[in-house]
Amino acid sequence: MTSPLLEIDALTKAFGGQSVLTDISLTVAQGEFVALLGPSGCGKTTLLRCIAGFLIPESGHVRIAGTDVTALAPYRRPLNTVFQNYALFPHLNVTDNVAYGPRRQGASRTEAAARAQDALTLVGLADFGARFPRELSGGQQQRVALARAIVNKPMLLLLDEPLSALDLKLRKRVQLELKQLQEKLGIAFVFVTHDQEEAMTMADRIVVMNGGRIEQIGRGQDIYRAPRSRFVADFIGDANMLPCVRAADGRVTMAVGSALIPLGGAPAGSDLTAVLRPEDIMLMRERPAGGAAAFPVAIEKVIHVGSDAIVVMRCGDVALTCRVRSEALDDGIAVGAQAFAAFDPASLHIVAG
Repeated sequence: MTSPLLEIDALTKAFGGQSVLTDISLTVAQGEFVALLGPSGCGKTTLLRCIAGFLIPESGHVRIAGTDVTALAPYRRPLNTVFQNYALFPHLNVTDNVAYGPRRQGASRTEAAARAQDALTLVGLADFGARFPRELSGGQQQRVALARAIVNKPMLLLLDEPLSALDLKLRKRVQLELKQLQEKLGIAFVFVTHDQEEAMTMADRIVVMNGGRIEQIGRGQDIYRAPRSRFVADFIGDANMLPCVRAADGRVTMAVGSALIPLGGAPAGSDLTAVLRPEDIMLMRERPAGGAAAFPVAIEKVIHVGSDAIVVMRCGDVALTCRVRSEALDDGIAVGAQAFAAFDPASLHIVAG
């Protein structure tokens, strides 16, 4: 088995006696794109800065290509970092910004300029070398920052929310371009984001963080379909969180308003929640035949978003949403109407908490 490129082992970090990372362990393979995902304050940027060497952990180890770099300065680690604000030198043109790294490593001016041109070509800015950062758009500045980060061919590239300053349309385009660039380079990327869609779009694996701990690691679709905790289920995508009750005989029932729906296997414990994704609900004007799982709902709002319709509904004191194609929405499904929300019990996922 190939050894991982990056190994993080039992890492802890505190500020002023307050723990911000607790027992973090993670591996990243050569050429893998890993996203650190979580809400503000969860510790993802602190973890990235520990990997980069800008912060030294209280305990634990960081290894790159088998070498312990925990105590090494950032410039001695075989990696580079792309920051949220790009950190370009305003007094240098684009070529000189990108050539700065090779020059610091001892390359001649000619060699450094040639390597800078190669890097700029990779990011689609081959003709922008003479411009200054102030003459570039936000997306172009972000590409210059990427070119500067890859020009020295690091083993590992760290990215701290580098797309957050871009508008939505540009950010979506750059997401795909960044993934394509990463695959072309074959460099491992560790990418910090609080945007779940961004992580799902680009990452081979997602590390979901909360309160300084790792909640779950896995492929985006695996985490979406099989979250290990209520937090992950609620944070990744939209979810209807429905309470469950375990009877004395061990059987589990989902309670939706006055409707009680028996369920199959569930994790241990008495505090259980069923996760029902909005796209897994079918709206019907009549109760489905054949014993399909369903419960009555009152339609409160219908919101059309592009080709989809988001329907907000209520069953007793439980509010739910479903998402369907607009053309599949029955004419009778309108605000104030009564309907039935049907679903395949196999689409449910039960979590503790």
